[in-house]
Amino acid sequence: MSLYRSRHVAARFAPALFRIFVRLYVRPRVEGIEHIPREGAFIIASNHASHADTAVIYTVLPREVRPRFVAAAAQDYFFQGGIMQFLSRILFNAIPIARDRRGGQDPLRHAARALREGYALLLFPEGTRSTTGEIGPFRSGVGRLIAEFPGTPVIPTYVGGTNRVMPKGKLIPRPYKVTVRFGEPMHLKAHPKLRATWQTAADEVREAVIQLSGTALAHSASSDQAE
Repeated sequence: MSLYRSRHVAARFAPALFRIFVRLYVRPRVEGIEHIPREGAFIIASNHASHADTAVIYTVLPREVRPRFVAAAAQDYFFQGGIMQFLSRILFNAIPIARDRRGGQDPLRHAARALREGYALLLFPEGTRSTTGEIGPFRSGVGRLIAEFPGTPVIPTYVGGTNRVMPKGKLIPRPYKVTVRFGEPMHLKAHPKLRATWQTAADEVREAVIQLSGTALAHSASSDQAE
């Protein structure tokens, strides 16, 4: 379980300090935490509106899951060296996902290997951050992983409020409350050689996330009115 875990000395203490900061700064409200498997490989498939999404999801995960957590991150954005790559690696054990096939390599090779090794993999199937607040189409990559790893649970996940914390194009986070809702594990099927089934599975996951978003938004609105 050390394959993708950062070996930098800062990884021994920085994640714990970071989680404290996130909890105090955005006060995440969590629902459905009981749906997170405590062992074995699984996929967290979430909507994506902000770079804060990964931080919030990682922070609220159960303690026993965090050591085997990896976050899929865009190779062309987070893996070009410098501070972004350094922080994403020591905080979230980030692994690169290519958004295209240039270079001839499998863009999901690290994601597949992480699942094979028993990690909890965070994916943003939209492939990019939403600028409208709406959940965009899910790419077929998550369906391909479902086909390649049958029986692996997929946890549909909705994160709300992070677009206010760190909107696309902004680097300084702002202190707004956020909501994370984990749905029941999905055990979907797709055929390894039939791409159409990959997209069908991806669409099913997206629909589950959309359902969670409606519940979470309604819950947030009622809570705000009560305050």
